[in-house]
This record gives sequence, structure tokens and C-alpha cells, in this order.
Amino acid sequence: MRSLIIPVVLLGLPLAEIAGFVIVGRALGIPLTLLLVLLSAVAGVALLRIKGVGVLRRVQEAARTGIDPGLDVIGGALTFIAAVLLIIPGFLTDIVGLLLLLPPARRLLAEALRTRLTILTTDTGFYYPSRRRNEQSQGPVIDLDEDEFSRNEKDENGPPSNRNSR
Repeated sequence: MRSLIIPVVLLGLPLAEIAGFVIVGRALGIPLTLLLVLLSAVAGVALLRIKGVGVLRRVQEAARTGIDPGLDVIGGALTFIAAVLLIIPGFLTDIVGLLLLLPPARRLLAEALRTRLTILTTDTGFYYPSRRRNEQSQGPVIDLDEDEFSRNEKDENGPPSNRNSR
């Protein structure tokens, strides 16, 4: 039975969208129907730009502070799917996309998906709350006393005055 779902959706959805175009086109006229399809696509692109960056920022912040970003990931994925459904021409996909934008529907679907999905996160074990991003990428700092460090005259990484005198 599950193997029949995908072919039925792949064949049935375009036919249902064409029927929706015919019904809306008869009721509103062709120019207004095309305008609605164009406006929904523009709204989907705008939603991707606005919400996509915000979701990415929240997930990064949650990962940086060590909080589980699971609901943000699922909510962001559902918002992404809603935006893509708005971009796809058709009224049925627009209705489903608009339903996914409603917080109660998205929360209900997110909870249903959360019970079926496993979101894995990794912990590097290193956390530098006081350092800036560019300092973290340089690696750990080793603090040496004067008696633990010596420099040869042939050392290539000497002070700038020694490098220029060669």
C-alpha cells in the first residue's frame, strides 16, 4: 500500500493543480489568476530570504550555547517547505504552504515529526565563551614561562627586526 502513495501523488497532484487553475480561472478570470500565482511565488521567495536567515541564526546560536536546536531545525525545515510550496505554481500547494506557516499547524506537525526523527548533534568538547570567532580558529594557546622558551638565531619566526637584517 505504501508503494502506491508516491505514484498517486506524482500523478494526482499535477492533475489536481490543473483542475484548480481551471476553477479559479473561471471564477476570477485569467489575468487575476496569473497575478495570484505570481504573487504567491514572490511571497515564497521573500519568505525564504527573511525566515531562512533567521532560522539559521537561531540554530547557530543554540549550537553555540549548547542548547538542543531540534525544534528550531524542524521548524526551519517546515518553513522552508512552506516557502517552496508557495513558489511552486498552483493553488493546492499554496494552501498547504499557507497552512504550514500557521504556528499551531507547524507546531503540531513538528511534534509529530519529532517523535519519528532523530536529530544528532556533536560536541567538540571545546568552548571558549570569552574569545572572539577569529581567535578560536587559531587553535589553543600555550602559555610558556621565560625559562621554558628559547629562540635560536637561525629561527625563521624571529622578531621582525631579525628577519629584515638577513
